Amino acid sequence: MIKKTVIARALAIAFSTAALNVALAPAAFAQSNAAGTIFGRADGGAASIVLQNTDTGVKRTLGTDAGGRYNATAMPPGHYKVELVRDGKVVNTTEVDVIIGQGVEASFSSAQTVQVTGRRNRIDVSNTNNGSTFTAKELSKLPVQQSVAAIIQLAPNTTRADSRYAAGASFGGGGASENAYYINGFPVTNPLTQLGASELPFGAIAQAQVLTGGFGAEFGRSVGGVVNITTKSGTNNWDAGASVSIEPDSLRAKYKNVYYGNTGAKANAATDGTLYQQNDNRQRSEKIVGAYVGGPIIEDKLFMFAALEGRRYDQDRVYGIRTSSNLGATGFESTDDKLQRYTAKFDWNISDNHRVEATLIGDNSKTDRRLYSYDYATGQHGAAPTASQHYKNSADFTPAVGGDVRILRYVGNLTDNLTISALTGRSKTKSYTSYDNVGGANTANLFQVSAASNTRVPGLNYSSPQVLSGAVDNPASESEVKSTRFDVEYKLGSHMLRGGFDNVKLDSSQVGQYYGGGGIWVYQKVDPNAQTDFGTTTGTTAAGGGYGAQGYFVQKRIFNSVTGAGSHQDARYLEDRWQVTKDVLVTLGVRDEGFKNINGDGDTFLEIDHKIQPRAAASWDVNGDASFKVFGSAGRYALQIPTHLAVRGASRSTLTRQAFTYTGTDANGLPLGLVALGGPYSTNNELGQSKDPKSVTAKGLEATYQDELTLGFEKALSADLNIGMKATYRELKATIDDYCDTRLIDKYAADHKIAITNDGYFSCASFNPGRDNTFVVDFQGNKTYSEIHLTAAELGFEQAKRTYTALDLFAEHPLRSGWYGRVNYTWSRSRGNTEGQTRSDNAQTDVAATSTWDNPELMVNAYGNLPNDRKHQMKAYGFFEVTPEWSVGGNFLAASGRPRSCFGWNPSVPRAVNYGSVYFYCDKAVPRSTLGTLPWDIRLDLNLAYQPAFLTGLTAKMEVFNVANKQTAQTIDETYNVNTTAEINPTYGRVISYTAPRAVKFTVEYNRRF
Repeated sequence: MIKKTVIARALAIAFSTAALNVALAPAAFAQSNAAGTIFGRADGGAASIVLQNTDTGVKRTLGTDAGGRYNATAMPPGHYKVELVRDGKVVNTTEVDVIIGQGVEASFSSAQTVQVTGRRNRIDVSNTNNGSTFTAKELSKLPVQQSVAAIIQLAPNTTRADSRYAAGASFGGGGASENAYYINGFPVTNPLTQLGASELPFGAIAQAQVLTGGFGAEFGRSVGGVVNITTKSGTNNWDAGASVSIEPDSLRAKYKNVYYGNTGAKANAATDGTLYQQNDNRQRSEKIVGAYVGGPIIEDKLFMFAALEGRRYDQDRVYGIRTSSNLGATGFESTDDKLQRYTAKFDWNISDNHRVEATLIGDNSKTDRRLYSYDYATGQHGAAPTASQHYKNSADFTPAVGGDVRILRYVGNLTDNLTISALTGRSKTKSYTSYDNVGGANTANLFQVSAASNTRVPGLNYSSPQVLSGAVDNPASESEVKSTRFDVEYKLGSHMLRGGFDNVKLDSSQVGQYYGGGGIWVYQKVDPNAQTDFGTTTGTTAAGGGYGAQGYFVQKRIFNSVTGAGSHQDARYLEDRWQVTKDVLVTLGVRDEGFKNINGDGDTFLEIDHKIQPRAAASWDVNGDASFKVFGSAGRYALQIPTHLAVRGASRSTLTRQAFTYTGTDANGLPLGLVALGGPYSTNNELGQSKDPKSVTAKGLEATYQDELTLGFEKALSADLNIGMKATYRELKATIDDYCDTRLIDKYAADHKIAITNDGYFSCASFNPGRDNTFVVDFQGNKTYSEIHLTAAELGFEQAKRTYTALDLFAEHPLRSGWYGRVNYTWSRSRGNTEGQTRSDNAQTDVAATSTWDNPELMVNAYGNLPNDRKHQMKAYGFFEVTPEWSVGGNFLAASGRPRSCFGWNPSVPRAVNYGSVYFYCDKAVPRSTLGTLPWDIRLDLNLAYQPAFLTGLTAKMEVFNVANKQTAQTIDETYNVNTTAEINPTYGRVISYTAPRAVKFTVEYNRRF
């Protein structure tokens, strides 16, 4: 038990400096976040410390201070021999492993002779960050899918993002776009949406650090987490290897079929509880081939490492739902996914104190997609394809969105006390989409048809040859990131002073989407004599004649958001690591960030000059021997806006609807005999006009930011068992989203007798929800602006709220006696009225411009447990070396389910802000998360590896994922009504995605050292 005095002293140390309004940062974060630290003490007075990388031969020599302490920062990851030298003679030696973002202690006592220290034998008392670091060896021993996303889920406080997002994860309750990703210090986060990042060949990962909080002033642009990866490097030995992995369809369990929910509605009697989509005949096989080579070009001086990886995923599946009217064109899908990745790294040790690194990365994926007809009755698809489509780096279709990255980095130890580093790099992502004309007439300009089973007139044709569905990507687009960074570090007595700056420029061209075929005809049905909202007017369908007399009508929908976008980001930080006593480390620091977003016309429309972020952390080596650490941190973290905001938020876009009755349909399912029930309208005034950069952002915006507190301890109970506990509290203090309600703007014009003659006077504007905001509006299109100040009360919004409270417990058995294991348990609560930049309620991809805050009616009853809330999570993983030839590994997850909500149409919402079935109203008010949760997600993955003694370097491995084949519902359809009607959505409650079924992977790899 920890004594009360210990806790009191720890709290005092961790938080007594808060009044200084400065921040403390983790001690071991090395420059450019791609290195680690070796620190320690030497008894017996002043001495020299020689650090030598045993793989590359590079040396660094530095002296101890008057107290015998030393601190070597910016050390490349690897294995080091540490020598204590006095009078020119080596008197003691120890060996350590340097881990990115962490410190490792190498101390010498007067009684010591030689000590070899493993990486987990002691607790890192120089570090207060929250998260985990995984080495290549550990990743090779654990049964995990070969992706960064799988590594992230090993860490505590992480949750998989909504399955409908192309990439990303939730860290500490944050949105999927609120994380930062680095490779060798360069930002590789998706520049357009911030969902996911470029990746390496999995075998090229040397170390992967997953930070879920508590990180220092060096890191920014995240209120979620940080993923920090370093690549492997060449050494003084030539190494080469190759691997082949196969995940055959024959050993994969059947996918679950999806069924309609039981809505109980009379109109849905024919579909309730019946088959929605067939999945049990889905076939999928996966193959991965990789190779690498590394070694010295010039021994001790110049090294190279190169790795290649090719992945192929082949899949055949039923694509259309059973009741679809388009089964004849898009019923079945066959895809061939090809993912090609490469990494090349060159390390030049100019001298022992100066080195240069060059890294080249390629990450591109392509998909060839063919569509066929499908007959549910026979279970057969057509022989000839109805469509042939090709995609590269598509968020909707390819397995990943990456790019080509070039990085150059310099590190110089100018003196024992002064170190600098500089980095520059560029990444470029090219995307394309192409459609082959397969058989029949060209459907490029044929509107799509959407007709739910309960909205069709019996006997009419609603089948369309159009194979495109919903919004599709522009045929060719490109995004580029250019980044530079400079860091400096100076040791002054017991203070380690650090500072730096960076600049990131992001540009995207021809990005955005449009409705394939030019638009969509959406068929609907209501009570023919009921007053129905048609956008520009209300009325009855019966008045329109035709099938409107029976309540049938159709909406014409057009959407186009193709444009350019850009962003410039800059940051500066200062940090003081202060060794208060030999056992107490305090780090004071501050970070200043700014950014601006640029629209498709090249105009800056949103700018944050300075966001000051103080941070605080302290670490206490309670026993003075790295066996018991108490730590705490306090910090402020800010987040920029991705370039995608410009796509609809600040550039030209069109999103219109118009309602008609009709008298029939043609051979393509298009309506005939149209009679307009109202004019074309756009709820957000998106009519294709240019948007004034002054009007799309409220004045004086505050950046999105979050405050965080952590307090915890780690203790080595013995050489075989470490335990720890950590409490985390996060609170979102401000956020940026868009406001799209013209009612108060119109009222201002009426009150001030201003005639509105500018069609584009106000569409949507980025603002700070729950705060006073000032909007700039040009009512007459003559650049005469009115500044409209609206209080939070007038806007009608509560304060933006999101809190994350968590308690983490862990127990870890270091790698001893042939086995390693770790168990993490997290109790957490993520509550509020906003998820953040994303909205998993409907998986909206308009990051930082979701419908969450468009009007106050949308936020009624919005407070509750948020979509990324998982009250309980247990994660356990480890491996056991049974014999020198055989080993087994396991990876276990048990997580409580996602909260359930209901989103419907609220008939009391005024027509001007009627968004359809998106309100917390389903026949009555239904507050967020009051419908229980989805089932627990329980999965176990196992592996078995054989390394025969007769052929050194050969490994044969079998991995079984989801051993018990528990396919758990991840996401369900929570949309209750059909658009702006009281009709109950026939798909309400159906499962959108399950966890993947049991699969078996076989891997053979051979590694040879020459």
